Amino acid sequence: MKKFFKFGCGGLIALFILLVIIGSLLGDDNQGTKDKEKEPVTTTNADSNKDVQENKEDNNVSIGEELKVGKVTFKANSIAEVNEISAANGYMKYTPDADGAVFLNVNVTVKNDGSEMIQTDSSFFKLKASNGASYAPSTIIVADDKYFVFEGINPGLALTGNVVFEVPAGLTDLDLQVQTGFWGTETGVINLN
Repeated sequence: MKKFFKFGCGGLIALFILLVIIGSLLGDDNQGTKDKEKEPVTTTNADSNKDVQENKEDNNVSIGEELKVGKVTFKANSIAEVNEISAANGYMKYTPDADGAVFLNVNVTVKNDGSEMIQTDSSFFKLKASNGASYAPSTIIVADDKYFVFEGINPGLALTGNVVFEVPAGLTDLDLQVQTGFWGTETGVINLN
């Protein structure tokens, strides 16, 4: 039994060391790939024959400009601070829960540039303030086609709707972070100022 225990512990230690070595080798290969992704990529826009710079790490545009993130194009069309939201054909009205809060209503368009249907909803958006604060979308809107809920978008089609955030009144210097996929593997930023 003692002989087996010594062999078992030694074998486990050797296996652990082997896994660490393999992991470090794979980590180095991934690091080289990450460095390549951070380099700006120049592509040609077929419509205007202009070179377009796309930086994978710093996808950043302003209101009214399109932002391509992976196989999805996002555009923030407008932004409005409101004290009340009407939903469900005007039958329901919502007001902010917190004292001194307002709703920030961001109208966005999401276009599927891929070859398969994508799913999107308001959770694909996050509001970032210059002071480091981060705001998740309000979940009060559940049954109105003016607001993003869990929606499918077929290839080549776009969907326009509102994403609502409950924020302190007068909040400025804001960015809208957008993402593709449920896990947010690809992100970009739309400046809302």
